[in-house]
Amino acid sequence: MTNKFKRIEWVDVAKAIAILMMVIGHEVQGNARVFIFSFHMPLFYILSGYTAKPLTTWSKFWSSTKKSFRKVWLVAALMVMLLSIEFEIFNHQPLLMMIKQVIVGIFWGSNTFDNGQMVVGNVGVMWFLFVMFWAKIIFNIAELLIKDVRYLGSILAILAYFGYQISLHVWIPQALDVAVIAAFLMWVGRILKELNYSDSHYEFGLVILSLIFWLACIQNNTYLELSNRTYPNFILNLVEAIAGTLVMIYVSKGLLKTQLAKPLLLIGQHTLAILVIHHLDLYWLTWQGMIHSNNVAALIRLGVDLVILMIYLIGLRIFRQSKLND
Repeated sequence: MTNKFKRIEWVDVAKAIAILMMVIGHEVQGNARVFIFSFHMPLFYILSGYTAKPLTTWSKFWSSTKKSFRKVWLVAALMVMLLSIEFEIFNHQPLLMMIKQVIVGIFWGSNTFDNGQMVVGNVGVMWFLFVMFWAKIIFNIAELLIKDVRYLGSILAILAYFGYQISLHVWIPQALDVAVIAAFLMWVGRILKELNYSDSHYEFGLVILSLIFWLACIQNNTYLELSNRTYPNFILNLVEAIAGTLVMIYVSKGLLKTQLAKPLLLIGQHTLAILVIHHLDLYWLTWQGMIHSNNVAALIRLGVDLVILMIYLIGLRIFRQSKLND
């Protein structure tokens, strides 16, 4: 979705890369999966902290929370309901079971598992929005209570570690154990903004160090997966995600100078639409079994989702033009 404020172009490019990686990452295996999951969803939380305006009053906090509830939490809840309806249509589930699945899915805010078996499966990628909503609340409250950005980071880091420890034993409803980790990642974005990182003289040197560390982690097949609470080495994997994001920020700036800039900017401005399309594209319910190669499936699904995005954008443009003509 486009916004009224002036957009930062490299942020849109970075978001475009991450959302495309998300679609591909749900199909590919091996080193490609490790590469993608090492940074792609943490990048969104870091950039959210980078672009967010600091809240200085509680009235602004409540206003921001209400807006986020409408545009983030309600969208996630609606998508859980729509995916449950798809389940009912294609799997012929009873209506009462569908209603129960909707309630349970929204309650947990993420797919859940019991002894390796999926118990809640209608949340899908919407866990990201539930986490984003609560992470913003946690970050904003902490920011209002703790004015010093250094102490703010320390407190959020401790909360993130507690969230990790709790997730080893039990998952919290609304994925709050993940939200505290995302809140810390938002702080990372805020500190990058405070330090004017993107225009600093030390950016290139830090990117080189980050690249070496990031690739070393990937080579050792270690990464975090927030939705499934997979943290082989929590602190190492968190630093890995930050390092990967710093590299992607640098790459995104370079891509602005290429012919890929225009399509990436368009995609980066509509990441929410792609998330919704990916969530509802019927892949798991209908056409997954028709493709027997993970890599081919990744490319086809990416193509399908992007075609649907183009149809949506064309329809949106026609609708807006007709409103102007009226």
